[in-house]
Amino acid sequence: MADNPLITSEREREALRMWLELTRATKSLEASISARLKKDFGQSFTRFDVCSQLYRAVSKTLSVTDLAKRLLASSSHNITGLLGRMEKDGLVSRQRNPDDKRSMFISLTPDGIQLFEAMAKEHGNWVQESFNNLGTDEMRSVRSALQQMRIKLDTT
Repeated sequence: MADNPLITSEREREALRMWLELTRATKSLEASISARLKKDFGQSFTRFDVCSQLYRAVSKTLSVTDLAKRLLASSSHNITGLLGRMEKDGLVSRQRNPDDKRSMFISLTPDGIQLFEAMAKEHGNWVQESFNNLGTDEMRSVRSALQQMRIKLDTT
């Protein structure tokens, strides 16, 4: 990057370096968590994300559209197939929307809740371990900076 004539300032160079490092760190962390979820629970990160979104929903139920909008793990292009497999595995249930027969509501089953709570406990431990090299103040500072950046991007 130092020799790139398209980068005209130190600020631009540093912003690009930060973006690259953030992207690499995110990919590494997600890959590590995904591998552990698969090994310890036989679940993908996307399935964990679905369970998390449903568990945290105020009504514990979401429409497929709302669920897809909230997912962090992946695009929602095959959410219907994923939910079908999770339903077959007894983790979620689908109910028709009484006001719109074309849409479905999704919720966790008791087995889905139990699995998610076990995964969430371990997930919290794994994430904390991943940041062992940072102090609490450093984590707060990085989180604050990322939050400010996200808020700015969300409003533009």
